[in-house]
Amino acid sequence: MPENNPLILRIVVNGSPSLSIGKVRKMLLQACGDHNFDGRAVFAITPGGFIQKRFPDNYGANRGWNSRPDDFRELIPYAQEAIEKVLTAQVLNVIRRRVDFLTLGIDLNYDNGKHKMNRSLRGTHAELIAVVKTASGEITHWTGKSYPTSWQEHTLVHQTDLKSHMLCCGNERVLILGCHDLNMFSNRSYTNQKPDGQRRKRCDRMRELVKEFRPTVILHHPHSTDSPKIWSTPWSGALGFLPRDRSGQVHSYASGIAYYNDLEAPRQKLHDVLTGTRCCDNHVMDVVVNDP
Repeated sequence: MPENNPLILRIVVNGSPSLSIGKVRKMLLQACGDHNFDGRAVFAITPGGFIQKRFPDNYGANRGWNSRPDDFRELIPYAQEAIEKVLTAQVLNVIRRRVDFLTLGIDLNYDNGKHKMNRSLRGTHAELIAVVKTASGEITHWTGKSYPTSWQEHTLVHQTDLKSHMLCCGNERVLILGCHDLNMFSNRSYTNQKPDGQRRKRCDRMRELVKEFRPTVILHHPHSTDSPKIWSTPWSGALGFLPRDRSGQVHSYASGIAYYNDLEAPRQKLHDVLTGTRCCDNHVMDVVVNDP
């Protein structure tokens, strides 16, 4: 592969992300190894839920629409513990040669498994995103899903600090979104909301903040994507909503991709999924990795 210096290196998982910490390490090494990528990018992006960890048994704070910023912050140490196991010295040494910042999607899920069930936590989960400065290995920023799907709105610990989605990195103003968060900009979803409902209030506040922030880069972290049509309407809404002048124009964007469908074979080819969920090729480079 010739030397290339895209803004975004997209680590594409061909299949479902692994539950094994060791295999996650191998995927990062594979993606950033010399045989796959010999240039340098500012950002590397993973899919949502790229890392999985059990939700803490002793969580006693709010969830659903009652979530508060402190409820989400209480979960960060548990997520950080898993990330530190992934980012060994070996992994960081490889990644920092290729990337300045790495975004990692990490899910905390409460299920029965081999543990005694705490019934009050049944179904509770959180979807976080960490931003790692590769030069130091430090996690410099956290955010997570703020706009749940309908089936998870009462069990998800919401990230209600909407400003956490906005981050300045060098010369870029970056908007970092969790899986369903992109739908806060979908005109179709907005039209179907109750004007005085919780969803409309959250969308209005997010749109207000983003319009003021004027991002130049958008990094989106969905879970499974087997068709670009899943995100075409919200991407169209986001790009149409934001300012288009030189000082505020989004020039680069991408959705993190895990290419699979839980119920059936993928509906569209991987190539079509990739080209339909990013901006121009010279800004985004895709490296496809498999579960080792």
